[in-house]
Amino acid sequence: MKEIEQVSLIGLGAVGSVLATRLHDALGDRFTVMADPARQERLRRDGVFFNDTRYDFALTGPTDRPDLILIATKASGLADALDTVAPYVGPETTILSLLNGIDSEQHVADRFGSERILYSFFLGHPSLREGNRTTHDGEFRIHFGEADNRQPSERVERIRRLFDDTGIPYDIPPDMLSALWQKFVINIGCNQTTALLRRPYGHLQRNERAMALAVALMDEAATVAERLGIAQTDTMVARAVEVIRSMNPDGKSSMLQDVEAERPTEIDIFAGTLCRLAAEQGIAVPYNTTALRILSAL
Repeated sequence: MKEIEQVSLIGLGAVGSVLATRLHDALGDRFTVMADPARQERLRRDGVFFNDTRYDFALTGPTDRPDLILIATKASGLADALDTVAPYVGPETTILSLLNGIDSEQHVADRFGSERILYSFFLGHPSLREGNRTTHDGEFRIHFGEADNRQPSERVERIRRLFDDTGIPYDIPPDMLSALWQKFVINIGCNQTTALLRRPYGHLQRNERAMALAVALMDEAATVAERLGIAQTDTMVARAVEVIRSMNPDGKSSMLQDVEAERPTEIDIFAGTLCRLAAEQGIAVPYNTTALRILSAL
């Protein structure tokens, strides 16, 4: 496989803006942004502001076939994103879906084939987003790879070389499925609890009852993961608590920001997915069932 020369991204939200600005600075016009016609017009007119700097990204052209496509939309926008991406997927295109949750890769594989997709997720400090303005402190890492990375494939290596060249922090976990579930467990506890309580991370760090609620939600997720044969479930909750305690006390999860802005939340891909998997395994998950009922009723 040839080296990655052209990269495109769809979704300039809290995660996409962080990556787009860094890739733009490193690759210039070899980095482009995909968008539907209405969004293209807004980008041309208004640009995107990241840490108070305006960016005017090159847009993916009709004949472009990027070597790497990054999907960074909200989960609710994945179906539309795949429609937008479809004309640009070429014979050597690899796709990373950085959406929250644990099943976006399957949706991409169903559309374009498993040979096009690698597992991936974004883990870092949350962004603050208002309209087309995003603020972020630069602390993040992309985790990616095949399901088993003990001997990384050429697809993984070519992305590793790109990230090295562009200064994108990354990790290639030996067991990507376990790592994906670890991020899912964190989101189950952190995003949902902060949204339910309408409080930033510091409230979980200071309030024992708030942290206990997060742990109860995460324990249910780890139990389902164990039943599904995911490795390292016995340490997932403890590691998630460590991550929560390390967060900026004033920071707000993406789900809390959505609730405060009266935007649709991603509750369906968190508690919704967990409740479905638990039902298939005959496992009761009362805390996540309650979270789903409350947050889906907003």
